[in-house]
Amino acid sequence: MRIQRGRVLEVLQEENQAVPIGVVGSPSDTSQITIDILESAENSRIRGQMVYLVLPHEGRQMAVLGQISRVETKNRWHEDMAFRGIIKRQGELQNLSGRADVRTATISVQAAFLIDENDKGEEFSTEDMLGTSPSTGKAVYAVRDEVLSILLEKHKKEIVYMGRVFGTQVKMPQHLRHFGKGTGGVGEAYHIGVFGKTGSGKSGLAAYLLLCYARHKEMGVLFIDPQGQFSSGWGLPFELHRALFAQGRDVKVYKMATGLRLGDNALQFCELLAKAKFYQFLGIKNADNAEIAVEVLYNHVRKALTAAGAKLDAAPSTLLKDTLTLWLGDEKSLERIYTGKERREQLAERLRQILSDSEEFTDCQKRWTTALDLFQKIDSKGNERTLLSQVVGSVIRTAETDTQPFVFLDISGEGTEFKDDDEIKALLLKEIASTLNREGGEAFQDGKQLNCLVALDEAHRFVRNFTRSSDTSEMSKLTTEFVDAVRTTRKYGLGYLFITQTLASLHREIIGQLRLCAFGYGLTMGSELANLNELVGDPEALSLYRSFVDPQSRKQYPFMFTGPASPLSFTGSPIFVEMFTSYDDFVAANPWADYSGTPKVRSAPLPTRGFKDEESFTKARNLDFD
Repeated sequence: MRIQRGRVLEVLQEENQAVPIGVVGSPSDTSQITIDILESAENSRIRGQMVYLVLPHEGRQMAVLGQISRVETKNRWHEDMAFRGIIKRQGELQNLSGRADVRTATISVQAAFLIDENDKGEEFSTEDMLGTSPSTGKAVYAVRDEVLSILLEKHKKEIVYMGRVFGTQVKMPQHLRHFGKGTGGVGEAYHIGVFGKTGSGKSGLAAYLLLCYARHKEMGVLFIDPQGQFSSGWGLPFELHRALFAQGRDVKVYKMATGLRLGDNALQFCELLAKAKFYQFLGIKNADNAEIAVEVLYNHVRKALTAAGAKLDAAPSTLLKDTLTLWLGDEKSLERIYTGKERREQLAERLRQILSDSEEFTDCQKRWTTALDLFQKIDSKGNERTLLSQVVGSVIRTAETDTQPFVFLDISGEGTEFKDDDEIKALLLKEIASTLNREGGEAFQDGKQLNCLVALDEAHRFVRNFTRSSDTSEMSKLTTEFVDAVRTTRKYGLGYLFITQTLASLHREIIGQLRLCAFGYGLTMGSELANLNELVGDPEALSLYRSFVDPQSRKQYPFMFTGPASPLSFTGSPIFVEMFTSYDDFVAANPWADYSGTPKVRSAPLPTRGFKDEESFTKARNLDFD
């Protein structure tokens, strides 16, 4: 990277700006450096500060950067047992307490830049590694925006800023690359995790991530939204859909309740009826009997559709009545479910009652329609529905020049019978994951590389931390599907983003496949801390993470990032960021994100969730960055 001769070193060592906070102490090595804090800086906030030092390296200069994770005070006189008795009586040692204190800090090396002045008077700044431990006494300076800007000059088109260096006003440079090749691409997919307790800022961070990825028009994004928050844009720190439109992205929102349908699969329909408690309504409560009833009903649904010359996606209004009539008239079907005569006759009587009693039939129809609507081109309420596989397929990247869509799938079920049924949502998610895996595999076989990010909010509700072979629930099946997906889809160019409150709830195989992670406040107890320790492995970084204060007390939202989150983290050490809570601050750091000139949009209806209007809902929720 060509930069005006002497300019890098001039910025790094500018006397009026580069005020040292310490010097290299002992012991230090190539990964961790001890800093002796100067008296002039010992009362400043030091922990979390990003610092740099300039070292000679093979006839050239090297700038080494790291973030202070630990500060320690020592006073040898206070450690002497003979003097501790005096301290006990007097409370201090005159002329020794305080004045003889030695403060040391520790940094983990995050980045190193080799600065080479050649014969043409040009200066190059390139990434390198610290090849030997630094000499003691070398000045250590606090990082400034100017320092980061000039060291990362060649990355300036890729850099985004989502917050500041922890505990400072310095903007933290980050880069979020798409999964394809070429400009701004990393050349491969990877999986991402965003973790933190409720109120830690996960939603705000996720919104920033989505907007930053939106800069890459060749990257498709599919956001699976179990609560409808991102689909409607409510409770986020800025108008997400408007900002996405401003980036030239085509934002599409599909609501599972009204806009999506599953494929023409009668067996899946009959299985879904079990989630709608259809078989319980018929009096079939035993799980084994209900499983047989699914097969029996499937056969009769097929016969009824064939007789009507119809498919499931345009089922006749008489399908329920025709199916139950066929079932009632088939003694062998009744006998398959119940071999005992008494129970068989009870089932037959129940079918007759439903067919003859209008109220009973209406109740039965309600459960039937709840499932059937998910398969109809035009459902019972007149909504036109799009095939789920087509929607998912629209996000798959197949052309280098196309601008890929941003698709939100609202599976909240707002206004439907399955609103609070996570088992039905899990079945739908399994269908999505299966479609992605299948289409990705087909594209891979054709020599095509996808470029797609699939995000799942509230992942802890749907992806379990373990599965049992005896567990046939949709949750268990979904977990198995996702575990298989994270193992295989990276080679297709398809990465997953899991947004969740807890590490312990996710399957270990999924956690092990995550490459880029952001950890918000609250993962400091029991199995959460154990999992975090296993992932990060740096005790000093974990100590700094555990110092995070509850964001609700100060409205500051710190995160620890691991993986390829920044051009300053190529050694693998975590970086610590306080996220922007004001969108004005975000735009000031990222002028490309300004959408003030873009007309207001609403690509999804607002889920008032029982409130009389949008204003009362907003006041009740009182959300900002959370």
